[in-house]
Amino acid sequence: MLNANSSKIACVLVTHLPVKAEIRRYPELRGKPVVITESYGSKNLVLDSSPQARGLAPGMPLQEAMAQCKEAVLLQADCPHYNDAFDNLVRSLEMRSPLVEKAGMGCAYVGLEGLDMMYGGEARVIVSMIQAAPQEFNPRVGVAEGKFPAYVAAATAEGGRATRVPQDVAGFLSGLSVNLLPLSWDNKTRLQRFGIYTLGQLANLPIGAVQAQLGTQGRRAWELAGGLDSSPLVAHRSEPTVEESLSFPSPVVTWQPILTALEVLLGRAFARPEVGGRYVRSATLESHVFRRSPWVKRFTFKEALSSKERVLFALKSRMDSLTLPGPLEDMKLTLTGFTGESGIQTNLFSDIRKREQLKEMMRQLEVHLGGKPPIYQMKEIEPWSRIPERRQVLVPFDP
Repeated sequence: MLNANSSKIACVLVTHLPVKAEIRRYPELRGKPVVITESYGSKNLVLDSSPQARGLAPGMPLQEAMAQCKEAVLLQADCPHYNDAFDNLVRSLEMRSPLVEKAGMGCAYVGLEGLDMMYGGEARVIVSMIQAAPQEFNPRVGVAEGKFPAYVAAATAEGGRATRVPQDVAGFLSGLSVNLLPLSWDNKTRLQRFGIYTLGQLANLPIGAVQAQLGTQGRRAWELAGGLDSSPLVAHRSEPTVEESLSFPSPVVTWQPILTALEVLLGRAFARPEVGGRYVRSATLESHVFRRSPWVKRFTFKEALSSKERVLFALKSRMDSLTLPGPLEDMKLTLTGFTGESGIQTNLFSDIRKREQLKEMMRQLEVHLGGKPPIYQMKEIEPWSRIPERRQVLVPFDP
């Protein structure tokens, strides 16, 4: 049993999330050897693959993968779609717990403190975590008193099931592979060259020897292998987004109807109350392309923009150099990066000369008062929050 006074953590893990997201979008792919590829410069590598594509692994060159699995169904990675799928899962988890940390694609940590009383027992809490994901995602859940043991429990659980780490955490981990550790590939290979294949073998080594071989990663790896992980949960802050979309009466192949649609979408977005005169720093355009992969373009502005006219002008100037990938069937606009009503990240003084003057003034005040003067500044934390107290915080000023 877990100590009632300890901080219980659940790891919710969706393995092969990109493949599962594609199968959810295209059910006809179910049961087929699916390979998702992504380009890294001049190289095409495997991002993910279904279990039917045996012997393939992320990072494998596409040419090698296709040689091993000639019957594979090849898909170009649609990372925005996968990110959206994962973000939806995180939002669903946030409706169940106030403390959710995103830890990488398909992996989230959830604070469980107090939830058993709300749900009527830990078993019901875990069921709710599993139900937070679409059925096709078949998530695994691990429960422990630390993030790494919880992750290992989830990684070794069956899909749709949960594993609860016993009190003997080190004993639970001891027989499992060192490949579960957050180590570089080189360091994992180095361990195996020395005959270290399990977490128990690593934990039994002197910490100095581990550090000598693994460098800066050594101490952390040694602690995790022994079940020691006191790293706190860092709550994910959902970035506010504003989305608007429309469908074209028929696929469009010229810029004029696209720019007209963009103007309409911007008008809708800036008319929404949650925008409320705020400034925006980035925009994303997404379209389904007739008989081709979706088209996604992200734009980040050098300075925050406050009106649909300014955003439209900025987007038009960027889109002049783009080539349409084919007939667009629809368009979705997403605005993010809201910075508050001023649109400017506030500094007490903006130029170096005034900052130096302020330093001298504070030095004189410190001499006069016999201690550090009580001067504070407002710092933005959640400028998009509707609760004024959460938008800014008062902190000691340090020039």
